[in-house]
Amino acid sequence: MTSAIAWPLVVWHNFSNPITTCLTSSYPNVFAGQKDGHIWIYTLHNDRVRHKLLLTGHKAAIAALCVIKAESKTGDVLSTSDDILISAAEDGEIARWSISDGRCLGVNAKGFLGVPRQLKTFSQFKDRYLFCSGQSNEICILNSATLEVVRIWGSHSSWVMCSDFYDSVAQRGRLVTITMDGKLDIWDFDPSRQAIFKERAAVNQPQLIKETEGAPDIAIDIVSSASFPGLCMAVTRRNVVIFYLHNDRFVPEITLPAEQGTSWTGAEFCGENRLVLYTQDGEYVEYIIRPPEGVRPGAMAEQEAQLYYSARLLQKYRLHAAENAPMPDLYHSTILSNTDQDGQTQLSVVSFCNDADHSTFTINRLSGSETEELEPKSCGLSRFIDVWPLKKGQDPKFGRITATVPVSSNHLAIGYESGSICVVPLSLALLHLSDLSQYVDHRSSVRVFEGAHRGSVTCMIVHESHQHQYLLSGGRDGAVKIWNLIDGKYIVSFTVHALPVKSFIDPAEQSEARIRGCVVSVARDNSVALISVDSMSCLFIFPSHPYPLSAIQWRTAEDYLVLGYSDETSYVWQLATGYLDRVLHGKSSKQVFDDDRWPINQVSASTSKPSNGNKQNVNIRSIASHNQALQTSILFGHVFSFNIRRVVHDLYAKYEKTRGQDLGDFVVPPTPQQSTSFTSYDAVVPDITAFRPDKDDPLDVMSQPEDDESTKKLFKDKRGTDLRKRLELVSAIIAASISWNVSEAFETICSRTLMLQKHSYYENISYGIKGANGYISLLAPLNDEKDAWNISPDMTATRLLSVALLAKAIIFIAGQEAKSSDLIAGYAMALPAAVGNQYCFPSLSLLSKYWQDPSARSLFSSALNGLSEDDILSLISYWENYLPTSSSPESHEPHMMARATIVLGIMGCDQPQVLTTSVRKYAALSLALLLSDSDLDDPKTHHSDPSHASVARTLASMELLSQGFDTWESYINAAEVLRTMFTYSADPQPAMSRGAKNAIFQIANTNMPLVIGTLTYDATHAKRTEDRAQCLRIIGSFIRKKPVLLYSHVHRVVEAVVKTLDPNVPHLRENVLPTATAVLHNLVKTYPFVDFSSSTQKLSVGTLEGASVIYDLRTATRSVVLEGHQGAISALAFSPDAKFVATCSLQDQTVRVWYSTLSLLGVLTSSFSQGLARNESSHDHRESGSQKAYKVFSFALPHGGITEPYQIMHQVSFDWPSSRCVKLHVRDLVMSFNV
Repeated sequence: MTSAIAWPLVVWHNFSNPITTCLTSSYPNVFAGQKDGHIWIYTLHNDRVRHKLLLTGHKAAIAALCVIKAESKTGDVLSTSDDILISAAEDGEIARWSISDGRCLGVNAKGFLGVPRQLKTFSQFKDRYLFCSGQSNEICILNSATLEVVRIWGSHSSWVMCSDFYDSVAQRGRLVTITMDGKLDIWDFDPSRQAIFKERAAVNQPQLIKETEGAPDIAIDIVSSASFPGLCMAVTRRNVVIFYLHNDRFVPEITLPAEQGTSWTGAEFCGENRLVLYTQDGEYVEYIIRPPEGVRPGAMAEQEAQLYYSARLLQKYRLHAAENAPMPDLYHSTILSNTDQDGQTQLSVVSFCNDADHSTFTINRLSGSETEELEPKSCGLSRFIDVWPLKKGQDPKFGRITATVPVSSNHLAIGYESGSICVVPLSLALLHLSDLSQYVDHRSSVRVFEGAHRGSVTCMIVHESHQHQYLLSGGRDGAVKIWNLIDGKYIVSFTVHALPVKSFIDPAEQSEARIRGCVVSVARDNSVALISVDSMSCLFIFPSHPYPLSAIQWRTAEDYLVLGYSDETSYVWQLATGYLDRVLHGKSSKQVFDDDRWPINQVSASTSKPSNGNKQNVNIRSIASHNQALQTSILFGHVFSFNIRRVVHDLYAKYEKTRGQDLGDFVVPPTPQQSTSFTSYDAVVPDITAFRPDKDDPLDVMSQPEDDESTKKLFKDKRGTDLRKRLELVSAIIAASISWNVSEAFETICSRTLMLQKHSYYENISYGIKGANGYISLLAPLNDEKDAWNISPDMTATRLLSVALLAKAIIFIAGQEAKSSDLIAGYAMALPAAVGNQYCFPSLSLLSKYWQDPSARSLFSSALNGLSEDDILSLISYWENYLPTSSSPESHEPHMMARATIVLGIMGCDQPQVLTTSVRKYAALSLALLLSDSDLDDPKTHHSDPSHASVARTLASMELLSQGFDTWESYINAAEVLRTMFTYSADPQPAMSRGAKNAIFQIANTNMPLVIGTLTYDATHAKRTEDRAQCLRIIGSFIRKKPVLLYSHVHRVVEAVVKTLDPNVPHLRENVLPTATAVLHNLVKTYPFVDFSSSTQKLSVGTLEGASVIYDLRTATRSVVLEGHQGAISALAFSPDAKFVATCSLQDQTVRVWYSTLSLLGVLTSSFSQGLARNESSHDHRESGSQKAYKVFSFALPHGGITEPYQIMHQVSFDWPSSRCVKLHVRDLVMSFNV
């Protein structure tokens, strides 16, 4: 449960021509895998496709896609089911994506060993398993929910594919495989054991591949029919063979040969009885399948004569690609099935046609009617660029963006195809990336290097050296140039490459003086240069190589530099002479790079500086389409992923610096107090007092305000400039994220504080959502930004939470912090009406991850209030199934059980009436279980040191148990829960110990007798001395922080503390003495009815029953019990010689003076004593006695009495000026009594 809130904003500034590698669909969505590793999700609209989402993360081309139905795990009643997209890349990586918002749900980097070509799930096995096949003799079987490989299905003679079918004889689902050479086989699969086996060999296997002249025929797929059980189709390049599987026999039905000069590329059963075949030259053919006489679609054959099917041609269709740009893998098609209002199934073929310049698409509805025409029906094609939402692209002055790199914490360097470079603040880049040239003039925080290169800028890197900041740029002209970012001046240029510079690398070696301060440049011809920024010189130039550079090993102690290439060749260079020492190949080359004693740069990975993840305010990444053949990249978008909580904390930190500074008329409100929350929110991300903000950006520090004179006066010093820059960034984020015309009060305060223009809309900015493995899905440009509220509950929750946290800081700046919760809740509750019926309510599951933050808690309550009663009941029913007490760790994932406990725990705290008695019980027990957390940890990952997730779960359970204690108390063992919290209060982690103490305080507000009873009992009966001492420390915390809560229980505390000093218990007294002494000292200092005589080592305490008890601390026993008052003791004090003790009760308005030692009469009457002593043990009776008062004085107060504990503690006290006179102080009144 990380509390970092990532909010990706994507700025689109170009169009990328898609090159599709695979295609699949699920109405109304079409999914297109791309050559560059991206996945586009399109939606069907008026017989045209519309860009919806771009899924980013895969590093290699997408090789296969499939769609499965999966139960939603969001727990949001408005999204009970969700299609899941499974993707496989050519490097064997397999990923799961939510189709609603594109969020990545899981990744298996080693999902397939080889190049995958097909992903399939089978209804016969309830889509629980994923069968991945491709260029391998093995099929990987994965769990479709977790992507875990559960079985490697090998021993095939060649590359193999598979499908399922229903065996009417065995009456179960089975598998059929086909190898590339056409061999068919039948298998059984046991899902319970994930076992593949073959009961007997198949009979009469047909020969699908026949030797002919020309290119050899190969099998490319096998498909089964959902309408005709047992009917399958084997697809080869030359033939489509339809056959029936019956009693382990292959019954050939139909053979459909490809026309001369072309070949089949795929085939699909569709609808109830239709078949579509695709050819490599852009034709697809529609057939109708006719079952045997007496067999209707969906039924099984009952007689041998009913095994034979027929096919009739319905229609041919032909696509026309651009004639000037033929390319391999040109056409990709998929069937889109939809049921219309009349219940009729509508089938359409969606086809994409790749083109180097302008790829196209077409959507054609299948007629379903027979025709006598032999000529194919021509299909018109539409260009993707024509349906791209943005018409404005590149900057009118600088041209297209070709390279970017972050500069410090608040700037971005941007290179253009014109050769110019701009370094601008992030706020400017975010809102105006497409037309920066209109906003860069007369700004001191902007650096513009016009015409920096002849041709486009291809790469950049920022280098800091000797308190200077330099920008290195590489261009299409092969030059490397260095610029001083502080003063904006050009320094030096190196013409070191013949072809364009491809990338820069920071050396992994930083200890060697010759290498420190250097940067490596790599060109497109794989030549390498080592440039020293410190000396502004080029140290080495290494020649080009036919294969790409893959790694650099720095053997500086041996005076060697090793360059490794992708063809497993290594060149060893001498650093002293610059000569080539040797060339290594194959195994020898691998052994050199396997030596981990030397620093290595892996060039295949990102060559930019490593990201600090959540430790930065913003991470910036470019979205590029790569053309491997031309070795070019087109940047068409940039993602600004903001860590919202860090941005807000950074803003508060800048305010902290401005306190006490003269900033003109600008009044900085006090910095918010450190949060007393004790939750995972503070456990994972520290509070502001421990928060380390980003370093000041040198360009911000050097710049001066560019606005009018009043603004210059307002921010006339460095701290004011820092503050303004942070406000500019927050202003830009809010401007890009907020929806206008929703809540007038909320929008007014934001627009006035940040000087925002209402109703502003940035059409090239959309939103993203971060998923597993850091993969990000991006919304395509929207015609109306309010459409983003209709995407998914998770997208709504992330956007709302980001806006709420930023707005809370802005409202605080405006001096209206008291209204922040109401303003934010009002905005959230007004959104559904402003957006419309398609509005997706925020995900309660996601908000529960951050619920400890007041903004998230407010949004959670708002979302819950917006649901109907039936929706709330459905929500409760869903999450109840995941409670740990309703399931076991084996049946559900730990994080889902923890999430269910927290969601229902929040509801039990805020709206307990919506939970039934049984749900309250199970939620309470789950919270108690979550408190220990051990039962929810994976045994494979459990360590003695708890992880952040474990700490977060424990802290969340503490807070929920304490806040809703009156709801949960009757269902749990409250004393044991408290003891667990007592243990956590001594935890070495500050967040954990602080959390436990505050939870104990919260429970004390609800049931103080329970808390103090458990504390005093454990302080005197716990087996471990350390546990007793910890109970005393917690009591000390109550005295210091919550003295009023403890007021009515002070006598019980004193009794317990005294018992811990019993000298008769071995080692107890010496171990707890420092802690007990501190507690007693605080008691005497805090409460006027507790006093201590150091000369006699006696302690006296008054009780609510009117008695006073004197303890002898040397023997840890009661010495005297003083009874006589008719009301609670308000104050007492020993005389200076400890001979007397004076007591006062404001209720009976008397002062009594007693001998502090037991008199003879007291000894004689001790056995008849009444009062407090009779309620204690017989042991205590033998050790104490009672006596009558020596003197009794009555008094009257001239004005209203003092009854509240807080008043008594601060306004009532005794003072002994001498041993014969005592003074009683009540407010300003002083009464003297002579003894």
